[in-house]
Amino acid sequence: MTYVRTALIAATVALFACGGAAAAPGPNATAAATIATPAASPAATGTATSTTKASANNATAAQLQTALEAAGVPNASRWVIEVQEYRPYPVDDPSFAKLKSQLAKYNPSADTLSRILAALSLP
Repeated sequence: MTYVRTALIAATVALFACGGAAAAPGPNATAAATIATPAASPAATGTATSTTKASANNATAAQLQTALEAAGVPNASRWVIEVQEYRPYPVDDPSFAKLKSQLAKYNPSADTLSRILAALSLP
């Protein structure tokens, strides 16, 4: 019983430390309800409120995703994969001609393409 209680306490602490909530609190636990109202994201409002750019050659998937989402790119996770697939990009090509030609295979709208390119930098 002590092992189970210790495991439950450890799991609860880990979940709260990560921002989660325990699924099954112990018999002596009290529940506290909080209501959070998320702020509108740039994608939700249709405007980019950040000038976050990510390196087309060196950024992690998470950094690319953040930059694309900040630029209002629809389905940003899909475009992260495509940007990473065709690396490296020539650092002496600020127009991203190589990337444009590769992305053209997927027929992005002109708006989507311009948002993707606006979110990227070299190197």
